[in-house]
Amino acid sequence: MAGPRDAGTAARLRFPWRATFVVWALLSALSAVWALATPIGASPDEPAHIVRAASVARGQIVGTPSPDGHVVTVPEYIALTQKDTCFAFKPDVTANCPVAAPAAPGALTTATTTAGLYNPLYYAAVGWTSLLFHDSGGIYAMRLVSAVIASLFAALAFGVLRTLPGRRIAALGFAVAITPMTLFLNASVNPNGIEATATLAVFAGVLAVVIDRRPGLIWHRAVIAGVSGIVAVNARGLSPLWVFVAAVLPLVLLSGRELGALLRRPAVLTAIGAIAVGAVAALAWTLGSNSLLNAVDNPDQTPQHYAGVGTNPLTGAWLTLTRTVEFAHGVVGIFGWLDTPAPAEVYFLWAALVGLMLLAAFTLLRRRRLLLAGLLLGAFLLLPPIVQGVYITGGGLIWQGRYNLPMFLCMVVGVGVLLGESVLEGATGPGHWTTAPWASVTWRRLGWIVAVALAFGQFYSFENTLRRYTVGIGGSLKQMLVGSSPWTPPGGAAALLALFAGLCVVGVWLTLREAFGPRAPKPAPALVTPAATGLE
Repeated sequence: MAGPRDAGTAARLRFPWRATFVVWALLSALSAVWALATPIGASPDEPAHIVRAASVARGQIVGTPSPDGHVVTVPEYIALTQKDTCFAFKPDVTANCPVAAPAAPGALTTATTTAGLYNPLYYAAVGWTSLLFHDSGGIYAMRLVSAVIASLFAALAFGVLRTLPGRRIAALGFAVAITPMTLFLNASVNPNGIEATATLAVFAGVLAVVIDRRPGLIWHRAVIAGVSGIVAVNARGLSPLWVFVAAVLPLVLLSGRELGALLRRPAVLTAIGAIAVGAVAALAWTLGSNSLLNAVDNPDQTPQHYAGVGTNPLTGAWLTLTRTVEFAHGVVGIFGWLDTPAPAEVYFLWAALVGLMLLAAFTLLRRRRLLLAGLLLGAFLLLPPIVQGVYITGGGLIWQGRYNLPMFLCMVVGVGVLLGESVLEGATGPGHWTTAPWASVTWRRLGWIVAVALAFGQFYSFENTLRRYTVGIGGSLKQMLVGSSPWTPPGGAAALLALFAGLCVVGVWLTLREAFGPRAPKPAPALVTPAATGLE
């Protein structure tokens, strides 16, 4: 039972809003540099999303079906993005597309979008900027708004993790989870980025409530999980699946009695109710618009047709499972229109770090923690084959690695938290092995290696992608920095490269500060006693 000292500690608990704001600012800045360095239309299906956002901002929630997508009315500079993609699928072609600027950029015209049936929440959140600008500034503003919102949910997840006793290893896990692809999607007009980070915030909130039984922070965590859940389930058609898995899996850490006590907490019930309301709204839109199956039921209303139609579900699932490693590249970094992969060294780096985390988890964890780690890995590996298997007969092979980013973030962060909890117990258990001098030296060396390696991977991915669009894959770095490049991003390539490098250095400093900082107090173990549950 929690004693008076535990109650006093709980009363003094405060959510780390300042640290959360700092991480929000850093992630927003990194994503903003990606937004400026990426040519307009140079992310997956971005022209369709740009048109969708601008049309929703003007009150066109659906548009008119046509063989080329849904027809809507948008400014001419928005419609022009459909043509400004001469580099798509051509890594040797720079972003200098020979498309004439419109005579009247703000004049309204018709355009088509293949995203016409997607949930309008995200598009309303970013599309309003197109009402303020009458040139490409409106599109860059959409990207920046998207980057700030997506980074907010990632930062809230970090803030939740920072309240946990094992936060030092959790901080490194969070840094590993934020891959170059995460920042790239955050900086694109695409709901994929917000879907991933908001789902992570749901997972972090639920996991923190389950692991840390002190009552002082439960409302903060519940509100973060509830609000994030509302946004996450309404991001894309498959989002309710990711949110359900993220919210349910941490509950395996609880016994039946503990789960019953948790479900009697007002804060927990409020979070569940908020997510449920958001899920009902999301499912109502998906079923009412038939957005997931429209391409199957109405093939004449979409220009996108995929191979594999008619394949049986088991074959579709097997084909997806055998391509797991290939699809895993998509959560680390496949930029542009799947035509600009990250350097091989970057894939190796993330594979090594994630592999070491999983190896440590399946070596050190026990009982329910080991079960949760296994379920997280299973969800990451098996949900894509299941989804593709269900869809392939009518819709064909549609899976891309980035679709699985929500589960990747939850898996890596979850394993980091579980390892942190396990090491914390080792520090206070028999032998006190983690308090030995060699353990401190080893941890500091490991922290430096991981932080610096991640910064290198982020910078190398950014530089490689920027070079691809300015001078082409394998082009001259000197020409990109000081020469006359065929395409130049706003602000210039050299300035953006220097700014990104500086932000990576800040990221290393913040990561090490968290990794080497003091441990939080160990939580009280009781959940079902009146003092711990607030049910007195």
